[in-house]
Amino acid sequence: MIISTKEIKVGMKLSQDIQSKLGGIIYNKGTSLKEIDRDILKAFSIKEVNIEESEIKKKSSEIIKKKMDENSTDDLYNKLFNQALKVVDNIYKVAQGNAQIPIVDLRKVLYPLLEEPYQHLKYLSQLPYTSSNFSKYLSHHALSVGIISYAIGKWIGLDQGERMQLALAGVLHDVGMSRIPINYLYQTNVLEDKEFDEIKKHTLYGYQVIKDTKGLKEGTVLSVLQHHEREDGSGYPLQLKSTQIHTYSKIIAIADIFHAMISKRIYRSEYSMYQAIEEIIKEGFGKLDPKIVRVFVNKMTQVTNGTKVTLSNGKKGIIVFTDQQHPTRPWVKVDDKIINLVIEKNIYIKEIFVE
Repeated sequence: MIISTKEIKVGMKLSQDIQSKLGGIIYNKGTSLKEIDRDILKAFSIKEVNIEESEIKKKSSEIIKKKMDENSTDDLYNKLFNQALKVVDNIYKVAQGNAQIPIVDLRKVLYPLLEEPYQHLKYLSQLPYTSSNFSKYLSHHALSVGIISYAIGKWIGLDQGERMQLALAGVLHDVGMSRIPINYLYQTNVLEDKEFDEIKKHTLYGYQVIKDTKGLKEGTVLSVLQHHEREDGSGYPLQLKSTQIHTYSKIIAIADIFHAMISKRIYRSEYSMYQAIEEIIKEGFGKLDPKIVRVFVNKMTQVTNGTKVTLSNGKKGIIVFTDQQHPTRPWVKVDDKIINLVIEKNIYIKEIFVE
């Protein structure tokens, strides 16, 4: 069956060889086509191809089923996230007093969000807080940091038990903020020194809130105290250095910074995911654990050639090549032009569309 090259779907097989105008074989009969092949055929001015008819029927049914599965999976994820958000909301309210933190309830709603397929970049890239209702930011940020921390823990090889404790620590990392005056948290002006000093106390308040909570390991409790400590000793509250900082704290520090940057804040708009990663690489030098940063960057930029993106100039394109030395600056094909973002430093990836 003859179809336009524009109609090619991933996995379709050729029923005839494809030849260039000079007679050379571009693709052999039986070749299973990839998304990038549409652009290659276009470059050779090939407008039509012969496809196995059974493959077209098979591919159509697969696409329909995949879309149905994706929609049901996405709907379930949103439902699970919102259920967990209610529990986190309650925890941050409970923390204002001296009541026991309901860890069992938190584990119950958190666990499904940490299962496959939700530990995929598609879902991790959906976590930014984009609402203008900033009263919900704290809970959303807490839950998102827990999910991102769990993913980093998995990537660096922590076992399941440790990853769950890490996720709990991520959700609880800012629980001390519940005892900070609300006008300090949501003001648009630059904080005065005394106001910033008070906000910095959230690590101490958080430690006091959870230090005797059943079901939390020592590292989980320490990470609530230490997540603003830095490798060079420039952090707070104790100015600890690298070997003195718990691994959970180092992971949560990265997840905390990343999610805060990709989220809309009361005093600025959100960063794109790639912008945030570039800032973590640059600003985190000497302050964040370099090994964990390296793993985080590699995993968060591990997109395949053919991934659709929107650039900061508004142009839409697809990634055609990624240099591992510059993982946030791939080559992007826009119309018939290749833009090398390593060279075009004033352009960056604003949005990715992960399937």
